[in-house]
Amino acid sequence: MNLQTRIYEKQGVLSESEKEIIQGLLSSAKENSQLSLKDLSKKLYVSESAIFRLCKKLGLSGYSELRFELLAASSVNHQPNNNFIKEMADLTTNTIKQFEARNLTNFYIDIQTAKNIYLYSTGWQQELLASYISKELFLLGKQTVLLPSALDELKMRGQFFNKGDMLWTISYSGNNSAIVNELKKIRLIDDKLKLVSLTKMGSNDLATISDYSFFFQTIDFSYQNNGGVIPGPVSLRLIF
Repeated sequence: MNLQTRIYEKQGVLSESEKEIIQGLLSSAKENSQLSLKDLSKKLYVSESAIFRLCKKLGLSGYSELRFELLAASSVNHQPNNNFIKEMADLTTNTIKQFEARNLTNFYIDIQTAKNIYLYSTGWQQELLASYISKELFLLGKQTVLLPSALDELKMRGQFFNKGDMLWTISYSGNNSAIVNELKKIRLIDDKLKLVSLTKMGSNDLATISDYSFFFQTIDFSYQNNGGVIPGPVSLRLIF
């Protein structure tokens, strides 16, 4: 498992400060791989213990393994998968067709009449989608509230949802049992709250309990490295 994959899998439990450390690490991966823990902490303006805790959270044995992973990450030859452009075009065409075939009148009405619209995401990539949706709704004259990805934030906010509010939950798998159970509790308290889910294609628990379920597909945007493939960023497109 390479460093990028470790970061992707742990994105939901990383704090904002840890994400900033990761950005600093990857911005100059090769140079950082040559630094001692002391020198790196000075460069990134964080404590040595913060870097060490991040290593453990990513499943690394310690700083020595982090240096090795940084060096490996810096040697990647960034050549995109040749099928990426065709897959992107096919997916976009399919998205438009499915969008045109679905009746979303009630969904649009509920958006228009919603008193408050909340957007809750489960990771940093999902946060990007939430931010995009928030901007689009703003253009329609609807104010939104972006909730932090922490489960405790959802629990705390749950008691303040009102009749007529709308809650969007953006999750890759849609099968996080803790989140699904919390949403069920919120629904018991306020059965007038409209739940909207945005997950990957396929049946999942989150979609089952939502009033409106929307889906996205992913395109594997990989990099070639000496004949091997290293997972790279994932491009998301909505499938309705």
